[in-house]
Amino acid sequence: MLPALIVALVFGSALMVAKMILDFNREKLLADRSPEGSSLLLSELEDIIDAAVGKAVAPLQERIDELEIRSLPQGPSQKMIEGASEESQAESRED
Repeated sequence: MLPALIVALVFGSALMVAKMILDFNREKLLADRSPEGSSLLLSELEDIIDAAVGKAVAPLQERIDELEIRSLPQGPSQKMIEGASEESQAESRED
């Protein structure tokens, strides 16, 4: 009777350890697949979106600036416009 009890304890212990390992691996796999484990903070998402939009819009803004400069009339009125824009830029820097 004693050898059968020892064999049962050894196999029972081995099965329990194997089940614990399999359960751990299953939980780990489920945690990797769940969206909760890899979520972003709202501020991080906003920063990513701001950077992407800024990068995408920069060439367009440069092109708009070029076209605006080309469409301005040549002569004294252009100097007045450039002077006013320089003044507004200086005022915005002071703020």
